Amino acid sequence: MKWKISLVICCMLTVLFTACGSKKQNQERIGQMVEPKDSTTLVIFDTDMGNDVDDALALDMLYKYQDAGKIKILAIMTNKCEDGSAKFLDIMNTWYDYPDIPIGVCRNGADCSKGPNYALSVCMMNLFPTTIKDYNALPDAEKLYRQILSAQPDGSVVIISTGFSTNLARLLDTQADEYSKLTGKELLAQKVKYMSLMAGAFKMAEHTEYNIIMDIPAAKKLFAESPVRIITSPFEVGLAIEYPGASIENDFTWAPQHPMIEAYKAYMKMPYNRPTWDLTAVLEVLEPNKFMTLSEEGKITVADDGITTFTPQKGGNQYYLMTNDEQNKQILDFFLKIIPSKPKNK
Repeated sequence: MKWKISLVICCMLTVLFTACGSKKQNQERIGQMVEPKDSTTLVIFDTDMGNDVDDALALDMLYKYQDAGKIKILAIMTNKCEDGSAKFLDIMNTWYDYPDIPIGVCRNGADCSKGPNYALSVCMMNLFPTTIKDYNALPDAEKLYRQILSAQPDGSVVIISTGFSTNLARLLDTQADEYSKLTGKELLAQKVKYMSLMAGAFKMAEHTEYNIIMDIPAAKKLFAESPVRIITSPFEVGLAIEYPGASIENDFTWAPQHPMIEAYKAYMKMPYNRPTWDLTAVLEVLEPNKFMTLSEEGKITVADDGITTFTPQKGGNQYYLMTNDEQNKQILDFFLKIIPSKPKNK
């Protein structure tokens, strides 16, 4: 009998030490340099997950490309300061079998509490497992940015932002800390290759785009002070390419319970088609120069009322994307091929 008790105690201690060790290893891994292969792009995804469901579809594509070894997601930041956003990201990370991707959060940012919140709706369904135990303990996004970027090779990281510019503006204002002696602006200049944003509108007179107007001061700061190249997919590009609700209803029978599908169904009354704003910003990173046309070099400015203007400028480091009808068809065909496909772990 004694030997059985001893065996049980030994097993319990083994599990305890293993769990502690795993937690320590996870924390250490966040700050480790990732040596990218020639074909691997290092990505940080900054999203207002929970506002419009296109963020969820965009994240699905990122996981698929990580499955294929074409990208490495270093971290996901949420710029939506509301319950459900970080937890939904945790659900997605866990479901796609990437539970160790760190998550940074935005605190005291833009108030976007009005309207449907599909992220919170999915969290309340209690259908999907999670990994994180305490969401209040998640780091501020600008702090996690510094930790992640400081450990990467110079000029190796691509930042994709499909929401408000809050986190990136705050990063620009950061000073030297335990992770780097560089300021935020210096850290971006040294570590980031370029940024791909879903922001602005340039072919629609007087249109104020949502990601801009929700935090105008942050958007003004980012475009005015960014030390690295910015490519933005404007409102008119994603508006012209709608992901069909029929695909959501018919192409995912292989997954009886899928967090992205539940999110889509929770966002609006089915069936509905949805513009692919955020997907196009992600697509330009996954398949650069393949589907869309890049503007000439120039400078983007944000007015006090949120209207964005592009001014051609020799030596400028900011661009916007454009598409025609044929490109729109090719892009939709691509989305319909990759998004309904099974992740590696399913």
